[in-house]
Amino acid sequence: MKISEIMTRKPHVLSPTQTIVEAARLFLRHHIDGAPVVDTKNQLIGLIGKTQLYQALAENTALNCPIEKIMLTEVITCHPDDDIDTILDKDLSRLPVIKDGKVVGIVTFSDLIRHYNMEIKDLKDVKLMKEQLDAVFEASFDYLFVTDAEGRVTKANQAYYRITGIKPEEVIGKTMYELVAQGFYDRSCSVEVIETLKPVTFVQKIKTGRTVLVTGNPVFDENGKLISVITNGRDITELNELKDAVEHVKSLSQHYKNELKRVEGWSDFVVAAPVMVELMEKISHLAQFDSAVLITGESGVGKEIIAHQIHLQSPRSEKPYIRINCAAIPENLLESELFGYVEGAFTGAKKGGKIGIFELANGGTLLLDEIGELPMGMQAKLLRVIQENEVTRIGSTKTSKIDVRIITSTNRNINEMVKDNQFRKDLFYRLNVVPIRVPSLRERQEEIPALVHHFLDKFNSQYKLHKQIDPRLINKLMNYDWPGNVRELSNVIERAVVTSPDELIRDIILESNEYGDDNTLKLEAVDSLKDIVQGIEKHYIKTTFDKFGSTRKAAAALGISQSTFCRKAAMYDIKLTDEGLH
Repeated sequence: MKISEIMTRKPHVLSPTQTIVEAARLFLRHHIDGAPVVDTKNQLIGLIGKTQLYQALAENTALNCPIEKIMLTEVITCHPDDDIDTILDKDLSRLPVIKDGKVVGIVTFSDLIRHYNMEIKDLKDVKLMKEQLDAVFEASFDYLFVTDAEGRVTKANQAYYRITGIKPEEVIGKTMYELVAQGFYDRSCSVEVIETLKPVTFVQKIKTGRTVLVTGNPVFDENGKLISVITNGRDITELNELKDAVEHVKSLSQHYKNELKRVEGWSDFVVAAPVMVELMEKISHLAQFDSAVLITGESGVGKEIIAHQIHLQSPRSEKPYIRINCAAIPENLLESELFGYVEGAFTGAKKGGKIGIFELANGGTLLLDEIGELPMGMQAKLLRVIQENEVTRIGSTKTSKIDVRIITSTNRNINEMVKDNQFRKDLFYRLNVVPIRVPSLRERQEEIPALVHHFLDKFNSQYKLHKQIDPRLINKLMNYDWPGNVRELSNVIERAVVTSPDELIRDIILESNEYGDDNTLKLEAVDSLKDIVQGIEKHYIKTTFDKFGSTRKAAAALGISQSTFCRKAAMYDIKLTDEGLH
């Protein structure tokens, strides 16, 4: 890889006549720690970095002193076409890139580290993906085997040998043409895919006498050339017995896909406040019992996460976890979603009928979200299901026993709804066996810094950025009311990450107008040179330590001694972990 692929193009530069103050302001404004010094023709004549600024300040050099007095004049450079490996033994704190005698870019140690980290991550990802694919391949209940473009078998899972009765030495390395000729198959799905270059599905007879539904799919390279065929085979000898199970899996799979899309970004749950620690301890205890749980709290506090945690820590964790939003489904469709229906039950009922949510969740946990929005008519039917532990599909007279743990959640005052005859009292008593209230974010403000950094790391990773937030801004965030709770905080941090033009986030756009018409939290401008220098020092000491995890390495990167680094970290109240003190 060439230098041109990782360098920063059009770097910020200084002229030799500019002063120390002007250099410091340039560093602060653009969050850089050095810059080339060029003449009027953009030709390199020197280099100045934070080390030279700090040394000048330590020696009480006049602030209006031209930087040509303190700049480095012997500068190592490189060319855009140089290979990255050629600069590994050079000082990479900042390396100007020169072409035709002019400065065209700059490459830093951070650029190089970022490059190699990406390469290492890509290799790890490829290895992990291969391991995961191999595990999925072998874990499949259906048989799977792969042929090359000529029909030669290259790989098969254990299910293939179990279902077909064929031994590995009989198929691996053989072509499907040979296997058909030898009577192992009456026809070959792989051959038909190779001939048509399209997916093929049919019912196949194998030598054991079993019947298998096989599907072959072609795999093409980037040029559209066939490279392999992947064939899936399912034993359908007992298809009639498996019909309901297949319908169950299909419905559950689709439900999970929808849920994954809806709750994307809520996979982690930060717990830092004592009230939340206590809540999680309570959850861990009650999760072991099947008692009904009613979760209340404002929108965005994480009620659904609490419900999922109860399921994950319960003996039902290996069984289905289903969520249904009672407010999102029209009343005329809600009954069919909950209880299912048989074929012909009503106009528009799909062929074969449909399994309901209760049957889908059998053995597991069902979260009825926004239970306060459940129509009165459905409340009576829900009560009967809970009392009898059985459901009847619409249009059927047959009842099915179910074993489902019920968890409900709402942001409404159910007690008041009961008093106003908007919610059945008998149903409320059935659902409110164990009440759990999730506190709002303003009730657990001590979690805000941890949540801010959690979401900052999340969105930095998601968008491949390296943004940081000014600590002073976090203090302002802790004084905000957060009417949208954790969900609002997540949105606000994501907005800040993708809209901030600088690495250091200095302002936050909020959801409400509590802080003015522009809805923005801003830091006051810093005017004095002392504040500028201190701001630079604090920022780079913190970020460099976070990057290297070692005071020795961080000090070396900044061009100062380890003792000086530790002293300045203590001065700015920067916490250094034990791991980093080496």
